[in-house]
Amino acid sequence: MNTFEIEKPVRYYEQVYNSIREMIVQGVLKPGDKIFEAKIAREFNISRSPVREAVRALEKEGLLVIDEKSRITVYKPTMKDIEDIYECRMALESLAARLTTRLASGQEIKRIENTVLNSKRYLDAADEQNRLALITENTQFHDLITKYSQNRRLKKQLRDLNSLSHYYRVLNFQGENREWVVFNEHQEILNFMKRRDEEKAAFMMRKHLETDLTHLKEIFANQ
Repeated sequence: MNTFEIEKPVRYYEQVYNSIREMIVQGVLKPGDKIFEAKIAREFNISRSPVREAVRALEKEGLLVIDEKSRITVYKPTMKDIEDIYECRMALESLAARLTTRLASGQEIKRIENTVLNSKRYLDAADEQNRLALITENTQFHDLITKYSQNRRLKKQLRDLNSLSHYYRVLNFQGENREWVVFNEHQEILNFMKRRDEEKAAFMMRKHLETDLTHLKEIFANQ
């Protein structure tokens, strides 16, 4: 008897969640924009229940804000928010780099290296599709380092920051030659990981995120 794989249909909640999240991250929905559940339900031609579920999930992740009058708006970053999130990432991801350098198998280090090699293909690409592919590889680089740390508590804390980290990661690629700066810093981190120098790998991860924070603060100050 043949074995068939049956693909589960994507639930309405997931479709709404993914659509709104993508529009926020890509800047289609601007910080402070109002969100109306009834309007979204009409646009998707569905009931308000899955919309409400998606909105609550996005609120939990920090991308939507619901005030005391139940008004829903898109997350509006502040300088303090940027600093707080990146201070957490510096502490957590430098530890992840240290642990992964020490514990990851050669094959796992190779998978991290592949994200760096893949990202090189998209450098200097002007079109939106290549820019998104570059951001995907950037995200994968950080995610794999966290995954191979073998510390589930660490993974959970970084997972809680995931949506806002991705929001800022997209913003971080603004500016001339930013993709090259990020690529070169990833290459440095990778080189120390391949040498199993956990001290320098952790140091370079912290330095990399400090550079990102400085750049984001400049972007924020100029907006």
